[in-house]
Amino acid sequence: MSIKQGDYLKKLRTENHLSQEKLAEKLGVSRQSISKWEQGYAVPDTDNVFKLSKLYGLSVDTILNCGETDGIKTDAPAENSGTVDSANTNAAFAEEKAEEPPKRKRRSWIFAAYPFIAVFVMVALGVLNSSLWKSSWICLLTIPLFYTGIFAYEKKNLLIFCYPVVVLILFFIGGFHFGLWHPLWILFLTIPIYYIGAAVSVKNKKHKH
Repeated sequence: MSIKQGDYLKKLRTENHLSQEKLAEKLGVSRQSISKWEQGYAVPDTDNVFKLSKLYGLSVDTILNCGETDGIKTDAPAENSGTVDSANTNAAFAEEKAEEPPKRKRRSWIFAAYPFIAVFVMVALGVLNSSLWKSSWICLLTIPLFYTGIFAYEKKNLLIFCYPVVVLILFFIGGFHFGLWHPLWILFLTIPIYYIGAAVSVKNKKHKH
């Protein structure tokens, strides 16, 4: 990102009477990230450009082009580096945006189909082996794991993942098939440990940004 773009982001922030801390809170990033953007050391990612656009009531192009809504000027030699940076950022953003619809389309049918897949597996296990009816319903517990696992991966946030369901699955499998009800209850003690670790991980990532 150029110094010009950083100055423009700072101008927008001050015009909206926002401190770096307040803007960081609204965007869900660290104050250091805001400072780096405004000094031209870093560039906000696609999600944050969208958030800035919505927050300031401006189009994405306006923000990327530093307020030059009529296009990027090329007749000022002193600003060549800034306009090239802006053009590259704009092109990368447009390319990423163009790739999003197919991904969402592919994901949508998987999201709709997975519960049916889980039910099918549950019934199939019971039909193939009648003794599995008592525990085949555990397949249904994989449904929240499927969804929260994908969301956690996409958002890179372990707090989203439904870890308690993993514990339940292991507990029921061990109990129904191996009679290990008593020792496996210890698994439930790992739930707070998981979320404490996940919270620390998420906090560290925010500080890095």
